[in-house]
Amino acid sequence: MRLFGITMVRNEADIIEASVRHNLAVLDGLAVVDHGSLDGTTEILAKLQSEGLPLRVVRDADPGFLQAERMTVIARETLARERADFVFAIDADEFVKVESRDRLERALSELPAGVHAVAHWLTYVPESFDGGAGTIGQAHLRWRLKSERHGTYKGVIGRNFVERESQYLISGNHLVDDLTNPKPPPHIRLRQDVVALAHCPVRSRRQLERKIILGYLAHLATRPTNELLAFHWRDLYEELRAGGSLSAERLREIACNYGLPRNDWQPVDAIELIDDPVPLNFELRYQVEAGLDTLRLLMRFAETLLRH
Repeated sequence: MRLFGITMVRNEADIIEASVRHNLAVLDGLAVVDHGSLDGTTEILAKLQSEGLPLRVVRDADPGFLQAERMTVIARETLARERADFVFAIDADEFVKVESRDRLERALSELPAGVHAVAHWLTYVPESFDGGAGTIGQAHLRWRLKSERHGTYKGVIGRNFVERESQYLISGNHLVDDLTNPKPPPHIRLRQDVVALAHCPVRSRRQLERKIILGYLAHLATRPTNELLAFHWRDLYEELRAGGSLSAERLREIACNYGLPRNDWQPVDAIELIDDPVPLNFELRYQVEAGLDTLRLLMRFAETLLRH
């Protein structure tokens, strides 16, 4: 069985190397859409390619965040080009967590023909948010929420997606939908002890600042008509714009309630974490350019937006 990953990344220099190395230890290859990264992500991807890893990188210079469109295309390309049986739609801050590749293959082989699957989405909360831009380490992927309240999963796309041109991957990579049907096609939920995606969205103050500011502006560049899209980025963007700051306590609160509407947030001391580490069995070789701060990145993004 051939299993591949697809991802769309932007300014993920602190985590991209760890993500690529870890996920390629589980999957047979990875296709990355580099969405105009300005922080060193592009250079790190080039160095990883030069090592001979099964890594394909496609550049996307459009400043607007058109994730659903780009990921739908790269999913079909990867399934056809690589003769993949399944494609895992993942983000740079997600790590495929399996007990064994053999067990994962057995579970996928038992799925009914023509269906897609979804994997559990597990939220990890770092032990500390120190270190500026930082580089992800084992302390980021040790403690996770005992119970997930977002009710969200991540898509595992079956080979039939190649022929079914009306189907597309929704924004966020959560599942496949169909333009010709009022209901999404069937998805089978894979058991959490077979496969899950370990998600570490909040890693440092600088990293989250960049994500909020540049991510939300890239979303606005698409001229969205649905105000519900990117609600979590909008709320945090408005908070920073109003003069708010991301203290360590605030970062932990955001991490523990990530992906939930503000009205559903709970205090940190009411949220239980469990010790469930994701092993990072490799050495990181490429350092983050820590001096590239949020203001400089924002200036470079604004130049790209005005020139487009």
